[in-house]
Amino acid sequence: MNRNGLAHTRLPSLRSIQRDILVAIARGERLDAVTDQLCRRIERIAPELICSILRVDENGCLRHLASPSLPAAYCEAIDGLPIGPMKGSCGTAAFLGRPVEVTDIAADPLWKDYRDLALPLGLRACWSSPIMARDQRAIGTFAFYFRTPRGASAFERQVVAMSVHLCAIAIEQWQTHETIRELAFTDPLTHLGNRTVLKERLPGIFNAALGSKRVALFYLDLDGFKAVNDLYGHPRGDELLCRIARRLSEIVPDADLIVRLGGDEFLIVVSLVPADRHELLAEKLVMGVSGHYRLDDGLNAAVGVSIGVACFPDDGSDVDVLIAHADAALYRAKRKGRSRYAVFDISMECEQRDRRALELDISLARSAGQLSLVYQPIADTLFQDVKGFEALLRWRHPARGNVAPQAFIAAAESCGAICDIGAFALREACREASTWSVPLRIGVNVSPAQIVSADFVGLVESVLSETGLDPRRLEIEVTENLFIHDAEQALQCLGHLHDIGATVAIDDFGTGFSSLRTLRSFPFDRIKIDRSFVLGLATNRNDVAIVKSILALGRAMGLRVVAEGVETDEQHTLLRQFGCDCVQGYLIGKPLTIDAYESVVGKEHTREIKKRQAVS
Repeated sequence: MNRNGLAHTRLPSLRSIQRDILVAIARGERLDAVTDQLCRRIERIAPELICSILRVDENGCLRHLASPSLPAAYCEAIDGLPIGPMKGSCGTAAFLGRPVEVTDIAADPLWKDYRDLALPLGLRACWSSPIMARDQRAIGTFAFYFRTPRGASAFERQVVAMSVHLCAIAIEQWQTHETIRELAFTDPLTHLGNRTVLKERLPGIFNAALGSKRVALFYLDLDGFKAVNDLYGHPRGDELLCRIARRLSEIVPDADLIVRLGGDEFLIVVSLVPADRHELLAEKLVMGVSGHYRLDDGLNAAVGVSIGVACFPDDGSDVDVLIAHADAALYRAKRKGRSRYAVFDISMECEQRDRRALELDISLARSAGQLSLVYQPIADTLFQDVKGFEALLRWRHPARGNVAPQAFIAAAESCGAICDIGAFALREACREASTWSVPLRIGVNVSPAQIVSADFVGLVESVLSETGLDPRRLEIEVTENLFIHDAEQALQCLGHLHDIGATVAIDDFGTGFSSLRTLRSFPFDRIKIDRSFVLGLATNRNDVAIVKSILALGRAMGLRVVAEGVETDEQHTLLRQFGCDCVQGYLIGKPLTIDAYESVVGKEHTREIKKRQAVS
């Protein structure tokens, strides 16, 4: 059979390879597994070829992905090779952004520095094609090695065209996944760990120390940081946080974990040998962090640090309890005058009793009539038409006054009152929305505890039946932390909500446990970008990159995206330019009682109709 006839018989196999690789990519299989499968399948139908797939890293160096028929020593030799104009076939192809076909490695000058690697292995020719991203960056190379000096056949060129396209899809999806993973486990500003990685790794650190070591938790809070922010602005404050994060890593290079908890709070976890080293280390941290920091533009910022210390197993063996004890110790340090440390002791239990008092008060708040709702509009980015509202819970205590939601929601979750309070919020929001003559969407926040510990779907069905609200107007907002509790039950519950017609949004996206797997597991209708990323859009390149990544992810998955915390025209303009669907924040409207938005929801019109009906 001639070469054209052989190529024709191979076409069905080629189509099968393409289908199977696309399925593997869609399933989220690992990048190295997908590329290895592609190489092996091609070599199976074309044994005369040796496949190689390389990735170009952020530093412009080649990184091995797959080459099952090449010796490991050869792959290790080219791994990390910088791309450039005389770097063999692959390095040159990636550098130039176009295919490079070397028909004789022994004679071609591109291989001058590398032919001694290839020729002893019987590699005589190499054709490499760049794998290009959608923005025309070279993100990898796909190469065929030949055992004889020759060029590529028409069929081989067809194989390369298909393979380069598949590799581009696989690598770009992997890059997106890595970005989302960094969002999930890394603080985007300081590149330290975040709360999610703390919860995931701390139990293992405790287990490893059992019987042999003490594990100290150092809860750090900066003193004077707000003054730096107010005086120099948030960009300089962010710069200061990054410098402090680097200093923490220098002071405690042997730390098991260094985490930014949020704002200007950090947590350091250290397994101690000898076991009584925690006070010396706390003092070293106070001295090492406190002081003056030279910022860009010659600015000089001074901060101190207060530290609370709790130790495993002396002060407890539960992760949450130990963090709470370290927090209680931090509170004591601040009360003593700041820029010092305190070690947890039993006398600090009084602070915890105060927190328990708060939990008792919130458990009685609904029956006492102290809870109410306010409503914040969500608008179309292009036309600024209000598309819906988010219902937000408020608590006014007779003695405490207005209690911040972040305080009482956490207390309600701790004491088990969240289901009762959440049911009140859902029922009141749906009842209110059912009176609007304009059928706008109403979003209701739901705690993970509600979904995993109660018949939440039954509650929703009951409320919709009672109020007569169209299920399509109800949007349930959940946070990414929902999937830490009980992912299987959560996904099942959200699926039932979809079945009855409600939509589901994932709120505060980018600050918790998000991953492509989570988004792929459930067909969310909307992504809400956390306000912390919107805040720095005009000044912080990292925030711009994160917001763009989330918007691109939303488009790729067919999800609508809402940006929260929009407060300035500049933020709104940037989000519109980036292609964001909707915005929410003070620029659009503050959280107010619904009376402030009567003209938007049509309550005036509804009231007038009822008056006429009463007269007639």
